[in-house]
Order: sequence, then structure tokens, then C-alpha cells
Amino acid sequence: MPHLTVHALEPQIAGHESDLIARLTDAVTSVYGEWARDLVVVRLVALAAGRWAVGGVARHDVAPTVTLAVREKALSGADGPRTAARLVAAVTDAVARALGEQHRGGTVVDLLAARDDPTAVGGRLVSEAVVSEPDELRDRVEIEALRAEFTDAAMMNDHDRLASLFVPDGVVRIPDAGIEAAGREGIRSLGRQREGGFEVFAQTTHPGVVFLSGDTATGRAYLSEVIRIRDGASHLNHAIYHDRYQRTPDGWRFVERTYEIRYMDSTPLAGGPGGTLADHG
Repeated sequence: MPHLTVHALEPQIAGHESDLIARLTDAVTSVYGEWARDLVVVRLVALAAGRWAVGGVARHDVAPTVTLAVREKALSGADGPRTAARLVAAVTDAVARALGEQHRGGTVVDLLAARDDPTAVGGRLVSEAVVSEPDELRDRVEIEALRAEFTDAAMMNDHDRLASLFVPDGVVRIPDAGIEAAGREGIRSLGRQREGGFEVFAQTTHPGVVFLSGDTATGRAYLSEVIRIRDGASHLNHAIYHDRYQRTPDGWRFVERTYEIRYMDSTPLAGGPGGTLADHG
């Protein structure tokens, strides 16, 4: 669980408590994803004037300090330095936006990599609970990266890469259109068919939820897309991907991705592909 402890002078923090808590929580979830929101703990420690000293002299203009304690594994590995940099930047930005830009340059953020073994919750060492479990954070990050890779491959019309994101017998289903593509060759073929039939295709996928269960997982992602078919029909869709995932030697892969339309607008699109603002008036 990410724990943030903020030390600030009482005049700096008074009246801004709710905003600061919300922004700090958003800062952590912007790095780790929405799944972490309910795990973020924020403690605000407001010090009265005269109780913060530097060099033996009480200060009345010192910037806040934030101690962010996270699991040691979250800051280790190849992505550790990048994760640390993102956390520091996001937390500093949250403090400056909530308490004032004048504090940005002086805000101190200490990252505390907490080991599991000396930490206890409810009278039980955390290490006892997680010693045989997979690294949940790593799995969630990898699954989110898998979903992002799907969107990028689809937008770039990279059908081979898109197919490689599925297990060999993976399936794409679009029940509303009566479409089912099974196996990597079937998924490649569906991609080629889409590329050939669509004049305009732009898809934005938003993070959703992931439910882990050992080497398998399920989840949902939310998307909006703009489509113009070469026969002139248009679609503005808001939809949900219902997913099943599998851990493989090559990382997490899709077992099944089912597309459910929640809203569709078939009004003809007024714009066109590419060009400049001048081209479109």
C-alpha cells in the first residue's frame, strides 16, 4: 500500500486538506493505475508556527515535505528509476497545485522503499502473506501494457503484432456484428479486413479493471472510436472490451477479447482523414 505523509506548516495546509488528499491520491494512481486508488493512504501533519526549524532558527516559509513509502519491489528492476521519477514529479505537482506554485521549487519528496518483512498489518507480517504470491503490481502493469499495445497495433495496422498479443488459440468476438476471429491467423485476417474496409479509424482505450487469479486474469477496458466505412457509413462508438488473460513464457497474453457496444451514433461524420485545420475550414 502506498503511504504518503505530508509535513507542512498549519497556515499552508489549513483549508486545503481535501484538495491535497485528492491530488496526492490522483498522483499515485496516475503512475500505478486506478487499481491502486483504494490502497493509497495519506496522512497530513500540520505543524504550528515556530515548530519547524532550520539551522536552529524557526522558519515560517519552509516548503512542505512528503514521505512516500511503497513496497521495495515497486522501485526495483529495470523500470524502477523511471517509476521513481514519475512518482516524484506527480507528487510535487500535486502539492504545488493544492498549496500554491510558490512551494514547487522547495517541496521535498522522500521515496521510502519499504521491505515486506518488517511490516505488519493486523498482527501479521506482510511477508507471511505475500511470500508465495506473484508480484501483483508487476502483473497489473504488464496487463495494462498489453491492452495499450493492442490499441497501438490496431491503430498502426500492424496485424502481425496484434495477433501476437493473443495465445495461439485466442479469440476476438464482436457479437453485435456477428464477428468471431479465432486463432492468430483469424485475428490477422480480421485486421486486414478492417484496414481494407475503413476509410477512417481512430480508437482510444481507457484503463479499466483487472481481476487476478494466479496465472489467469479477467478484466474490462473502456473505449471510444470514430469509424467511417468506405461505403460511406459512419460510427461513433462507446464500448467495453471484456477480456480474459493468460500468463505465458512470453508474458501476459489475451485469451479472449469481446467487444460490447454501449452507445453508437451513425450520424455521418463531418470531418475527413488527415490534413490540416485549414483543409477542414
